[in-house]
Amino acid sequence: MALPYSHLAISVVVFAFLFSLTGCFPEGYYRTQISSVPCRLNCDSASLIVNSEHEYALGFVELDDQGQFYDRGQVEVLLNWLKQASQPQYVILFVHGWHHNANDNDFNVRRFKDALKDVKTHNPGHRVTGIYVGWRGETFSVPWLRALTFWDRKQVSEEVGRNALLDFLLRVEALVKSEPHTQNRLLSVGHSLGASVLFNALHPVLLQRLVQPVDHSVRSGYGDLVVFVNPAFEAMRFSAIRAAAQRYSQEFGYSRQQNPLLMVATSEADTTTKNTFAFSRTLTAVFEEHRFIDPTLSEWELDTTAVGHFNQYITHRLKIKNPMLTVDNCTANPVGLGSVSTKLQPQTQGDQTGFKASVLSAAFNNLELQHLQNSAPYDPYWVIQADKSILPSHGFVNQKPLWCFIDAMVNRVQLVAR
Repeated sequence: MALPYSHLAISVVVFAFLFSLTGCFPEGYYRTQISSVPCRLNCDSASLIVNSEHEYALGFVELDDQGQFYDRGQVEVLLNWLKQASQPQYVILFVHGWHHNANDNDFNVRRFKDALKDVKTHNPGHRVTGIYVGWRGETFSVPWLRALTFWDRKQVSEEVGRNALLDFLLRVEALVKSEPHTQNRLLSVGHSLGASVLFNALHPVLLQRLVQPVDHSVRSGYGDLVVFVNPAFEAMRFSAIRAAAQRYSQEFGYSRQQNPLLMVATSEADTTTKNTFAFSRTLTAVFEEHRFIDPTLSEWELDTTAVGHFNQYITHRLKIKNPMLTVDNCTANPVGLGSVSTKLQPQTQGDQTGFKASVLSAAFNNLELQHLQNSAPYDPYWVIQADKSILPSHGFVNQKPLWCFIDAMVNRVQLVAR
């Protein structure tokens, strides 16, 4: 029997509403001006731009909800740009999070440009190139409805990393890090759900490079450093890497020459991943079966807690050394950050030797890193709890203190035990 007109109308409205929340209304992509010649003026839709004043380049690649590139021309133009470098390169790849995209007016796009300008200032001898990985983090613009897109966008963030992105990442690495001792730098950063995108793409690579070869050699990751800032993904998804890292430390131990390969940095004040994320995950995880992996490790907690808030995984705390001093800009170091060392002071507690009070020099601009004895010495997989004075909230791209810290780590800050 046919529905009454009023019921049919209501059904259509409800269907349209749900359809919009799942992000099914096509939005297309933003960087449609694709040319091997970088854009220098009026670059709102250009996929490759050069800022002549601040001497950096910025390329865009955009992915659809299935993890395929909207236009592979973006990819080829950017890779050709990297091939043509005649001086050492510093490449920063950034994956944005929820409520963002590759529109030139997007807050993340604008602040990423500022970050590139700062990186160039602190690394004047390198050709700085930013790679902005855009995906449909924003699908619905009505303010009071945007929050309801979380479940859909979280699922998409996992899907986006499964297809074309990994191939692109490996091609970038092959170009930038083609030689073992190159001066080139490759930093990859994912924020919020963008960390979920990047982690999903790199997880198999990170895990393979951690466990192979089976010996005491220095471990490698992807590029120079991978950083997840206020990541919106479960501790459960990180558990395989954490378990492998602990197993490796027990079998071989890490070399004193081991630099950090992956850093998870989460603000203590990030209520979005601490509370909102946990609530959202609880609504779906409640229908799944969970158990205790061991007496202290609960699958339920792993599955409903963002990785940066899972206490058993937190390895370091980053804070302001002197609260009376401001941390607005990186302190210049005329001899280069390669001369700066993080001094870790050994401390023995029972049968376990760890490191504490890692005091960072002036080049880190008044920041102090403390090892919490929750991982083996020189373990290259760091989960950092950041003080709210460094990361005041869930946002990140405009927070210079953390950018300074990351930049120093990329520039081969050596861990020196004393």
